Amino acid sequence: MIATRILTVILVAGISFSGMVTAKPVTDIPNFGTIKDVRSKKKAFFDFMRPIVQAENDRVLQVRKRLIDIKDRVEVTGQAPSSGDLVFIGRVADDYGVDMSNPRAASSWSRLLAKVDTVPLRLVLAQSANESSWGTSRFARKGLNFFGQWCFKKDCGLVPLRRNKGQHHEVRVFKSVNASVAAYLRNINTGRVYSGLRTIRAKLRKKGEFVTAHQLAGGLIRYSERGQAYVKEIRAMIRVNYKLMMG
Repeated sequence: MIATRILTVILVAGISFSGMVTAKPVTDIPNFGTIKDVRSKKKAFFDFMRPIVQAENDRVLQVRKRLIDIKDRVEVTGQAPSSGDLVFIGRVADDYGVDMSNPRAASSWSRLLAKVDTVPLRLVLAQSANESSWGTSRFARKGLNFFGQWCFKKDCGLVPLRRNKGQHHEVRVFKSVNASVAAYLRNINTGRVYSGLRTIRAKLRKKGEFVTAHQLAGGLIRYSERGQAYVKEIRAMIRVNYKLMMG
C-alpha cells in the first residue's frame, strides 16, 4: 500500500475546526476471532467500524461544505475571500497538496474539491474488512491498522512476517482506529495512484449523481498488487454484505 500520514490539521481524531464533530478515539477492538458464526462476526465488525467511518467522513464533509460556501461567495460577490477564509483555504490546500494561490480561479477550486471529499461508507467498510481479515489480523489487533497502510522508516510500525527479501516497508501502527480511518481517507484523497477514483467521483458530483461504492471501487486497481482481481473482490464484498453494512 501507499505510505500515508495522518491529516495533522483537519482529520486527526479529537482535533477539529469550529463546528465540526469530534469523536472519542477508539483504542480497543473487540476480539472478533472468538465469534464463530460468520454472519454474527460480520455484523459485529460493521457495527464497530460504521460509526468511526461516519465520524471521519463527516470531518471531511464539514471541511468540504465550508470550502463550497467560500467558493460560492467568491463567485457571487466577485470579491476575494476574507482573511479568515484565506487562512482556512491555505491550511486545507497545503494539507491536500493543491495550489490555491489564486482562490478566484475555477480550476483551482475544482482541483481542491476533487480531493476534499468523502468516500462511500460501504467502500470503506468493505476495504477495512478485507485488509484486516474482519478485524482479526495482527496489524489490526496490534497496530489498529485496518487498511494495510505502509510506512518506510525503521521501527515506524510492525514488520510483516512474510516481507520479501530486500523490502524495507513496515505496516503502520496507529494510536486509534479513528486515526487509521482518517489516514485511509487521506490516502484515497491525495494518493497519486487513486487519481482515477477521484476523477470518477468528481464527474459524478458534477452531474449531480449519487457517488456509489461500486463505482468508486473501480479506482482501486492499484490499491493491491492483485489489481483488477482486488477490485472484483471488493465489489463482491459490497454486494454480498450490502444490507449488513448499513445495520
